[in-house]
Amino acid sequence: MSALRHCPPVLALYVTAMMCTALPATAQILIYGRVLDDMTEQPIEGARVLLLNRYNRTADYAVTDGEGRFRFERSRSERYRLEVRAVGYRETITPYLWAMDRDFAGIEVRLAPNAVLLAPLEIVALSPPRTSPVLKDMEFRRLRGFGIQITREQIEQRQPAHVTDMLMEIPGVYADRTGSGASGRSLRMGRALAGPGGGACPVQIFVDGMLATKPVAGGDFSVDDLVLPQDVEGIEVFKGLGSVPAEFLNIYARCGVIAIWTRRSIEGMP
Repeated sequence: MSALRHCPPVLALYVTAMMCTALPATAQILIYGRVLDDMTEQPIEGARVLLLNRYNRTADYAVTDGEGRFRFERSRSERYRLEVRAVGYRETITPYLWAMDRDFAGIEVRLAPNAVLLAPLEIVALSPPRTSPVLKDMEFRRLRGFGIQITREQIEQRQPAHVTDMLMEIPGVYADRTGSGASGRSLRMGRALAGPGGGACPVQIFVDGMLATKPVAGGDFSVDDLVLPQDVEGIEVFKGLGSVPAEFLNIYARCGVIAIWTRRSIEGMP
């Protein structure tokens, strides 16, 4: 047993002969002890102590109490060693305990705290995150009162099934049932002027700055057929001719304009 005193500090195993008030049966050995913090010498509660046989298989296990204590009763015909684990400490495996000619053995196992490694680098300065030109232009128009903007954050909070679910929450934007397309909805603006001959005036839809609708019969695509909510980075709604920016003006802008900016429009920015 004296050889155990020369183990590395992490193992720090000391076997001492202690008086035992109740000895086990003749064919068994009582193995008991405590698990302590190697630095503070305070008991470690909740440490898991595995009793390993000569084949390194778990023969028994115990969990230490508030005083760091554990206890095993096993056959003397075997030789054992302990594997001790605790959160925040380095795992320890002791040498084998040659105790076939003993009735009991008192053991003290000390665990070294598991040091927290410092990060290999520390960031001391960062430039502000880059903003896409699309979002800059949207914010510019919002601050000057041009239209209504729907941001990516608002879409993620709302989790709409269709883009029109968000647009229909804007006052003055209405949806007619067409019975076709992803949602069967066709949008119109309450302030839009009537079309030629007094007919409906189709909303002009731009996707990433490109006009997606056509001023012909059947050419007013549903927004929901063009883009999915998860692909949208931002939406701008211009309900009247006087609020439409110059880049979206055309002869049909009186019908209202919806500008959709997809995530593709900012992923490829320099």
